[in-house]
Order: sequence, then structure tokens, then C-alpha cells
Amino acid sequence: MTSAIKIASFNLRRDSFFAARSRVRRWEARRELVARMIRDSGAAIVGVQEMLPSMKEDILARLRDYSIFGSGRTKKRLSEHSAILLRGGKAKARFSDTFWLSKHPEKSGSRAYFSMFPRICTVCEAYVEEWGRTVRVFNTHFDHICAPARTLSVRIILDYMHRLNKKEKLPTILMGDMNAHPDSKPIRILSENRHGYGDIRLTNIFSSPQAGEARNTYHGFKGKWKGTPIDYIFVSEEFEVDKAYVDTSSVDGRYPSDHYPLVAVLRLKEEAAAAPAPAQAG
Repeated sequence: MTSAIKIASFNLRRDSFFAARSRVRRWEARRELVARMIRDSGAAIVGVQEMLPSMKEDILARLRDYSIFGSGRTKKRLSEHSAILLRGGKAKARFSDTFWLSKHPEKSGSRAYFSMFPRICTVCEAYVEEWGRTVRVFNTHFDHICAPARTLSVRIILDYMHRLNKKEKLPTILMGDMNAHPDSKPIRILSENRHGYGDIRLTNIFSSPQAGEARNTYHGFKGKWKGTPIDYIFVSEEFEVDKAYVDTSSVDGRYPSDHYPLVAVLRLKEEAAAAPAPAQAG
């Protein structure tokens, strides 16, 4: 059996008008907690949402063994990132890209329907040292207002997965803040594989018998846990889920974000581990 690695998805929460008025909720008061949570998780691959360039600098300064991949969502690429962090010695990037969740995915700053902001997805192909295999990771953040935009976002990502699979089929992870509950259309498309792509079959990590309860993931800095998630991790059929949980930990009653991180411990199935390994990144 292959060794296990840990992955995580975490909305970092950029400063808003209201957050800026609260001293303990400002990013500058939380950045040490965020860095500690990521460091202590030991995750080899982390997807983060709502990361501004200044937040990226803070994280890199505190987590020197991680590299960050992804671009901002506007034309100037200086705004929010849905970025992927890879831990040195655990995973190495061989390809990364950012695309837009609109009818024109390659057009910088493009938006879908009545989406309030441009929304993006970052993809990274990461060579995982312990597996000797490359995996493909998608990290995203869906619109919080427009339901049709969230459904379009799922279809854009699935189409991108399919096109990459035609070039080289790899074990795949999709994670992010999808701003949608489990019974919503976009989440059911993913959970029930209602999409028509024969090469894509994803599983919600919380459907695994080894998973904890799929509880609420957005808590508004209040620590509430009753309810349903809006953050998710899906994995392709090449993976086994050893463990999956929502990390509700805090430090002296303080939370690093208004979202709880999602964490999964994954292994490659034997047949996937035995497949020929693509060439490593240089």
C-alpha cells in the first residue's frame, strides 16, 4: 500500500470593510494563526482562497518550505488568488495555470452571467515524492450570489479536466470554497457525476467511511459547527481516503479565518501507484 499524504482546502478570508473595523479579525492579526495552522497540518498540498498579493507575501515569509502557484482574478492579476501551495520535499510543480469561470475561460477578468466578481480556478500538476507520481490539483472559489454562475463554473472546470485528461490522464483532486450546499445543483453534478464525461469520476471525501461528519465549514469567526458545508474536496477514483475532517481548532478562542479548513489524508490505490510515472519537473 502506498504511503499517505495530507491535503487541505482553506479560505483565508481577505479583509473586508467590517473585518478592518475589528482588530482581531484583520489579516495582520490572523496571519500568524493561518501560518501555524498550515504548518502544523503537515499538508503537502494546500488550496487557499481569498489570498491577496500582500497575504501571499506574508505566507511565503512564514512558510519558507512552501511554494505558491496561481494568478489573480482580474486583468492586472493583483487581486484575489485561488492559489495552490506545495510543500518542498513533498511535492514539486511541473505545470500550473489559472483560468476564468466564464464562457471565455482564457480571457483575463471575464465573468459569468450576473457574477459580482470574476471567478477563477487554478490547476497545478504536482509530482508527489512519496508516490513517485504526478497528480493534478484544481483549486477554486465560486460566486457567492449567482446560482447559474456556480453551475457554469462546475461545467467549465469539468471541461478543462476532460481536455487535460485527453493529453494525459492523471489522478485528480478538486477543492475549494464553492459557496453551495450539498443538495445544490453544482454539488450534485460533482458528487453524483452527472456530467457525461466518461473519463471523470469524482468522489466527495466525506462519502468515505473513514471521514468525519460533513459539518458546516463557514462559521463567521464564531466557531459554530452545526449546518452543512460550502467548502469541498473531491478526488478521482485513483485515490483512497484514509481520513477526512473539518478542522475546527482555535487558539485561545481565536480562529484564523471565518472558514474552517478541510483536511484529507489520501493514498493512491495500488493500480494507480503502479502506473508509469511521468517525467519529473526540472
